Amino acid sequence: MSNLELKYVKITSLLYKEAVKIRKDLFFKHMKNSSDLIQDDFESNGIHLVCLDNDEVIGTGRLNIEKSMSIISQMAIKASHQKQGVGAKILNELIKYSKEKEVINIKLSARGTALVFYKKFNFLAYGDKYPSQKTGIIHQQMVLKID
Repeated sequence: MSNLELKYVKITSLLYKEAVKIRKDLFFKHMKNSSDLIQDDFESNGIHLVCLDNDEVIGTGRLNIEKSMSIISQMAIKASHQKQGVGAKILNELIKYSKEKEVINIKLSARGTALVFYKKFNFLAYGDKYPSQKTGIIHQQMVLKID
């Protein structure tokens, strides 16, 4: 991971298509309707960020802004690059972008296995844990209040 680069991409770009493949592999592997699950209500108007390592997409995150709130979703890092700071790099950029747009809160739905990661960035868990409607995997709502 010598040459990491963050880049916002349009849904028509090849880099976006590579990011979708990572998301499918990590979230919806072996699910016949994986393309439908990716193309949810937030996909087409989302702000898509990819992390490149020597021009290879190794991570991605999606941001949607609704009024004064950002919603981060679909953060995915290639298995071979996890626990190496890629997720932190993507998350920090999405938080920075949200602050530039003067949002008040950033919300996300974290997998149970990612709660500790998001807490490091001062996200607070709220509500009950619940199974994802798409995958059945346990998630928790989290929020970051912007000062």
